[in-house]
Amino acid sequence: MKRIQLLLWLPALLLANYTFGQGKAVISGKISNPLSDEITVITYPNPLIPEDKETTVELTGNTFKLEIPVTGTTLAELVHGDEVVPVYLEPGYDLTLNFNGNKFLKTIGFEGKGANENNYLAQYTRRFDEVEDYQVLPDNIKLDEEEFTEFLDYRRKDQLKYLEKYKGKNPVSDAFNTFALSEINYSYANDKVNYPAMRFRVGASKKYVAPSARFYSFLKELDPNKGLAISPAYINFLRNYAAHLAKAAGISETAPDYYKQSYTLVADKLQDNARLLAQAYILKLSVQKGHVGYTKEMLANYKASGGNTAVLTYLQTVQSQNAGNALGSLAPDFKLKSIDGTEVALSDLKGKVVYLNFWQAGCGLCLIELPHMQALTKQLQGKNVVFVNVGLDEDEEKWRHTVTTKQLLGTHLYLDGLDTDLAKEYNLKEVPAYFLIDQEGRFLSVKARIPSDREAVNDILRHLNNGQASSK
Repeated sequence: MKRIQLLLWLPALLLANYTFGQGKAVISGKISNPLSDEITVITYPNPLIPEDKETTVELTGNTFKLEIPVTGTTLAELVHGDEVVPVYLEPGYDLTLNFNGNKFLKTIGFEGKGANENNYLAQYTRRFDEVEDYQVLPDNIKLDEEEFTEFLDYRRKDQLKYLEKYKGKNPVSDAFNTFALSEINYSYANDKVNYPAMRFRVGASKKYVAPSARFYSFLKELDPNKGLAISPAYINFLRNYAAHLAKAAGISETAPDYYKQSYTLVADKLQDNARLLAQAYILKLSVQKGHVGYTKEMLANYKASGGNTAVLTYLQTVQSQNAGNALGSLAPDFKLKSIDGTEVALSDLKGKVVYLNFWQAGCGLCLIELPHMQALTKQLQGKNVVFVNVGLDEDEEKWRHTVTTKQLLGTHLYLDGLDTDLAKEYNLKEVPAYFLIDQEGRFLSVKARIPSDREAVNDILRHLNNGQASSK
């Protein structure tokens, strides 16, 4: 079962400006044929800050009980062995979960307070996220704007009908109902605003073609300030809506003040927490792209306009850290042993775009991203891109076991832990860490999108297209 796309660099929690009562949620249950001797729930305490909080317990026999601090409605990840499932939590939830480790996703079922919400989430994901007919990629993006609108209208109608039918037999909380509607409506809106850019990036159109004014008429009926920040679809929409505003205003992504102008446009179109969330994301991109002067100005404005202190501190830290590996500078070369015993050097890969992933088999966030890394690698097979995965486990056998048993795709290299010269050269403080490197071995991004981000593939395709154009 695929997860709803949680944005781990934009964690699915409300902004800290929102106030909630303290509380907890409980998940207990029994596992037949367990995959390991422990079970973990991962939550993300603060928007835009890639820090997770893990609640882990060891199995007692085959049973477990987890008590998770919950300060408001949130999405989290339940991890057992190499398997992951999304869970929706509210303060006071008391869930019972039973499953067979050998048939993890097929046997997942919830009972107790919060069961209806989580069973809907699992069933919705299987029905709509795993059925290709409901996906924009790879085929529906090729439709013209009228056919594409018909496809999205049909999908949303079917999703809303499914939600109402489910609620008729299985009542859910008002908060979850609002979340579910946000996912449906902002998935529709996000795919609409992203349509022309995505068509161009995947080669469905030879040049960027703006749709008709009628295509965007839905924006007049949609309030971009009303989405829920726990909704990944809403977060995706805000990001692409900001890009849409810039495109509509005729601002080129290559303009030196692109992010400054985008920041100002967002301030004019969005309010309150929606504005702060979108502006913080633009700030993060500006930091990553090395726009130092404009970033300082925007950081000062963000602080003065009520931006979250913790997010501000994080962005300032990221700006300081990125000074060492600036965009456009050569990525530190290395030569490491691969899973088959041969040596591979980064410099050997010149002429290809490199998506570089530093990870550990013992890292919860890394395990969550593995299925998405597999899908991304498979989706771009045959393209001029290589996926290099550097394992940093101190236990080499654990790394080797994970790579071989899960039949991981891409190039797999081994480095003995984070406390190494190479890890320091790449300024690694934690994993997973992702980089994009161009055909000349220079950094395209020192904070590349994570594999579960739907825009990761578009970033790579855009750089591939740029490389092809510059070589002609």
